[in-house]
Amino acid sequence: MSLEQASYLSQVIAALAVLASLVFVGLQIRQNTQSQKIVAVSSLAAAIAAINVPAMQSPALGEALAKAMRDWNSATREQRVLAHFFLFSYFKLAENAWYQHSRGVLDTTQWTGWETMLRAFYHSAGVQNGWWPRRRRAYSPEFQAFLAGAPKPPDDIGALEDIFGASAPGEAP
Repeated sequence: MSLEQASYLSQVIAALAVLASLVFVGLQIRQNTQSQKIVAVSSLAAAIAAINVPAMQSPALGEALAKAMRDWNSATREQRVLAHFFLFSYFKLAENAWYQHSRGVLDTTQWTGWETMLRAFYHSAGVQNGWWPRRRRAYSPEFQAFLAGAPKPPDDIGALEDIFGASAPGEAP
């Protein structure tokens, strides 16, 4: 083998090594991206569970939220306070999910559930007429625009009062 042939062979080997390195890096990036998506879904699930814990510990939050979403002004001051803090946290969390989805981190299959519930909260009469007009500027202009263009949720979603049902006999409404 001549020196020139050895040089060509070493260049081919070097090119193959670079190609193999690029393939390896590509696989690592893909695996890292998949891991980031899993972390995003897990983080959102943990966050939504965390803001629901108070409602599980006391039905007052659920009742306040249901009433305030139906008609903000019919809720008592205490109910509006409870509803405000839940809604603020929920909409911030939903904004985070929307942002992750718009950047390709949160898959459409995961986003669909978030979007449906977000539309249900957003399009409720109490949020539209009482809460959102006073708090919308706490959210990014892009998220505000997304919500403004979001259609109403499917009819089968219903309101929280539909899920909670009427008070049992002897219970205060």
